[in-house]
Amino acid sequence: MTAHSEAPTPAGQVAASPRTAPAPLGPPPPFDPELAAVLDTFPGVEVPSLEEIPAMRGTVLGNFPVPTLDELRAGGEFEIEKREVPGPAGDPDITLYLCRPADATGAIPVLYHTHGGGMILGDALTGLPQMLDEWTRDLGIGIVSVEYRLAPEHPDPAPVEDCYAGLVWTAEHAAELGFDPERIIIGGGSAGGGLAAGVALAARDRGG
Repeated sequence: MTAHSEAPTPAGQVAASPRTAPAPLGPPPPFDPELAAVLDTFPGVEVPSLEEIPAMRGTVLGNFPVPTLDELRAGGEFEIEKREVPGPAGDPDITLYLCRPADATGAIPVLYHTHGGGMILGDALTGLPQMLDEWTRDLGIGIVSVEYRLAPEHPDPAPVEDCYAGLVWTAEHAAELGFDPERIIIGGGSAGGGLAAGVALAARDRGG
């Protein structure tokens, strides 16, 4: 996979300055009437307010304890490395968790993982123990899990640009990491699936 860290602005669009302060948050847009009708069939489904989100994050992390890197290594079965890499131009660095079987030889395929959480919850360690157990152990693939900025503090396109920057870095450094740059899969569950789609489209549009 070939990737570039910079890309031309699509025709007809104005490039936004990465250092521009985000606009003040207003009320969320209304749901499409068809979607609202579906939500009405699920009792207890509520859209959280801005004030509720910090407490929700604490609850989610409390229900799913954050594993330590030693726990993820499973007694030496997996190699786990936390790496800070350049984020989008003008924005903070991002964190990647680089995971591979300890007994892997040669360049292996890698899943570039974008975690779920409705764009407002979770982190790069969300679901990682299960992926190591079911995919790295059974299939022998590597995993790169990206930490992206969460909404609403960081609205679109910040999350997808963070994920894209991490993908570019992964592709450019695949050989030294023991990954095959021609076999990078982008994937995620729930909100991570939407981000994965956005990153794949960006890679296509930017010549990656």
